[in-house]
Amino acid sequence: MPLLLKHTLDARLMEPPEPFRQVVAKLSRMRPGEYLIMQHRRIPYPLFEFCTRQSLRWRVVPVEGREEYLITVYFPADEDELRVTGAL
Repeated sequence: MPLLLKHTLDARLMEPPEPFRQVVAKLSRMRPGEYLIMQHRRIPYPLFEFCTRQSLRWRVVPVEGREEYLITVYFPADEDELRVTGAL
């Protein structure tokens, strides 16, 4: 089973539109076999529109006890491996 390459982005202290700019730049360079985990203080709905256009999937998980979210963005072909490894 191949290892997936993990990218990260901590957007919790960024002001709009910087989180969107940075995440789009990272996602535009990603290829199958790579995924991104973004920490954010809000749910970035415009990001999901971008992901849909790029045929990417995402998952949003609230961080317990904090006003923040972990957003995982990945290619559909990698979903099974991400689940097996516990990344999803």
